[in-house]
Amino acid sequence: MADQPALHVLFPANRAPDGYADRVALALEAQGHSLARHALPGDHPRLDPSAVLAADIALSRLPDGARVLADGGALPGLAAALAMDSRRLRFVALVDRLLWLEPGLTEEAAAARRHLEQGALALMRAVAVPDAETAQAVTDLGLAPEAAVVLAPDTAAADRLDDLFGA
Repeated sequence: MADQPALHVLFPANRAPDGYADRVALALEAQGHSLARHALPGDHPRLDPSAVLAADIALSRLPDGARVLADGGALPGLAAALAMDSRRLRFVALVDRLLWLEPGLTEEAAAARRHLEQGALALMRAVAVPDAETAQAVTDLGLAPEAAVVLAPDTAAADRLDDLFGA
């Protein structure tokens, strides 16, 4: 796999250790993939100017055609940049839960997150999820059922990556 270009993985800098995206990344490395990890500063998953700026800068530095795995927790900060870079870069989201469904959000905050998350996920080539329940939640947002792919974090199959990225 040395001839394969590196996969770029975008994580929120404030992420909890051992999350879904981390476990998928570790499994891919164990299977021989080279990963370039990019920690995005900001108060993820809240939308703040530093998160938006960090996402813009990170994506602008990636080469055309780069394969990018995006942690679902970073999607609100990435949403604006995704709209500009979705044709230039090949994105796959790693989503363990939908952020708009988190308890404690006001109705307005949940609606705002839902729209951001729905728009960001619609720009992905695929959405990797850990289980069928999360796949259904992604489908319920209006994405095509085939867009949500169950990918167990401990056995992230390297041979499925080309399918996810549409190669």
